[in-house]
Amino acid sequence: MERPQGSAASTTADPSAGERYLLLADISGYTGFLSGVELEHGLDFSAGIPAAYGILADLLNSVIEGVAPDFALVKLEGDAVFAAAPAATLDGHGDHVLEKLAVMYQSFIASRTRAIPLHDHVCSACPVVAHLDLKAVLHRGPSVRQMVGPGSDLLGPAVTVAHRLLKNTVREQTGSRAYVLMTDAAAGPLGLSDVGLAHHEEYADTGRIDGRVVELGGPRPS
Repeated sequence: MERPQGSAASTTADPSAGERYLLLADISGYTGFLSGVELEHGLDFSAGIPAAYGILADLLNSVIEGVAPDFALVKLEGDAVFAAAPAATLDGHGDHVLEKLAVMYQSFIASRTRAIPLHDHVCSACPVVAHLDLKAVLHRGPSVRQMVGPGSDLLGPAVTVAHRLLKNTVREQTGSRAYVLMTDAAAGPLGLSDVGLAHHEEYADTGRIDGRVVELGGPRPS
């Protein structure tokens, strides 16, 4: 897979303020999975951390590694990965970005498959890991890297929009379980304005947001 010129330096050349691609990848169904595991196994950690937490770590690592080095981790948010890339490193390289997201999803599926319990595992909750899936949001806009406590975070209206889009109606309207919701602000500069399905969301504080839905793990969009 050919990498866009300059992407390998994204983690070191990333300025404190500027245009970025903002990627949020969220594990669908994990809250219900974890609740079921806790009901089955209890909350007593004296004998060690329950395996479900290790499963989450492996799944999140698969996402982080799947999008590297183009997207650098900003932070983990529960069962979601927040990553970013300087816009100039990816503008015009939409095909590469779609391939990178496909690699991310394949890595996630491989990790999920490894986590499925053996047939002699009698727990009724752990096998639910097989039904976990991945949804992603890709947005483009200005953000500022700000020191917060011992680390740093990205702040700005574009970051807020990306996070709003995690709560969406894609599954209800399209039936897609594993997908990337790519805003027009991201799709245009990437050269992907015609891929996938047109979609929009509307929120009280951010208004209407137009974009495209591309299925993860599906056929290459035309």
